[in-house]
Parts: sequence; structure tokens; C-alpha cells
Amino acid sequence: MAETIPRREIILQEAAHLFREKSYPGANLRELARRAGIQGGSIYHHFASKQEILFQLMDHTMTDMIERLTERLADTRTPSEKLRKTINFHIEYHVTGPDQTYITDEELRNLTPENYLKVVEKRDRYQKIIEQILIDGKSEEGWQLDEPKLYTRALIKMCAGVSTWFKPQGSLSVPQIGEAYIRLLCNGLLPR
Repeated sequence: MAETIPRREIILQEAAHLFREKSYPGANLRELARRAGIQGGSIYHHFASKQEILFQLMDHTMTDMIERLTERLADTRTPSEKLRKTINFHIEYHVTGPDQTYITDEELRNLTPENYLKVVEKRDRYQKIIEQILIDGKSEEGWQLDEPKLYTRALIKMCAGVSTWFKPQGSLSVPQIGEAYIRLLCNGLLPR
């Protein structure tokens, strides 16, 4: 028997797609309701406002990314292996949920100040996980690394960008792209 997706989840999925397609300011709730298969006013049974929908999308995405990455790294010991798992995770996550990750990356400016601070706090927690891997790689494995924050941001953007050009039927799979990125990054970190 097929699993029924809760209406709230359908609205969030459709909102992510609509906001990516038309931008948050360009999207309206009437069209969102139509895409979600409900009457216009029914959205208010699930969400108080369009702003709440945007915030819920971003907050859920960042929470999910933190939890999944932490889980994936749980039994990993070396910085090299943590880096490999992190790169693969970040690419996979962005390729499998491009609407949600795009919104989380590109629509921060449309959050209210209070919601902005909440999402950025989670984004910073996620970045800290990656930054710590790089710092540990420097101290434990001799990686050549002078700006951990800069390298972290570059790594995140490089991996997230795969979702803009990746095609499942393309010549490289997600794991193959991850390995290529790992080689690219690690060759720059090797002791000289």
C-alpha cells in the first residue's frame, strides 16, 4: 500500500519548487495552493503565512543536514575519511533535494530578521562541523591550511553547485563526482 504524504509536507515540497522557479517574492499563495491540490484559503490551516512556509523549509533543511551529516560521521575517526564522507554527503544532499537546498542557499534575504538569525545559526553549526574537520586535518595529518573558514565556504559552495549541472544519465555518478572533488581538494592540502 502506498504511503500517504501529509498535506503539510506536500505544501512544503510544492513551495520549494515554486520559490525556486519564481523566487520567494514572485510566488503567491494562490498558485501554491493550486499546485498542492487544495483551496487557496486552506493553506492557512497549515501555515500562518508565506513567511512561515519559507522559514519552515529552510529550518527543516538545515536541521536535516546537521543531523544526517553528524550521523554519517559518527563512527569515522580520521580527518581524511571525515572529509570524504562530508563531500559525498553534501553533493548527494544537494542533488537529491535541489529545490530545498536552493531555497536555503538563495532566499535568506527574504526572511524576517528573527527567522534569518535562526536559520543562520543552524547554517553556522553545519559549517563548524566541516571547519573542524579541516582544522583536525591540519593538526593530525599535516594539511596545508591557513584559512579554515574560507576553505569551508569554498568546499560547501563547490559541492552545492553540483546540483545546478548534474544529470543522472550523465557520464559521472554522484560518488564519482565526490571522488573527483576529494582528489581536487586533497591534492591542494597535501604536505609539500
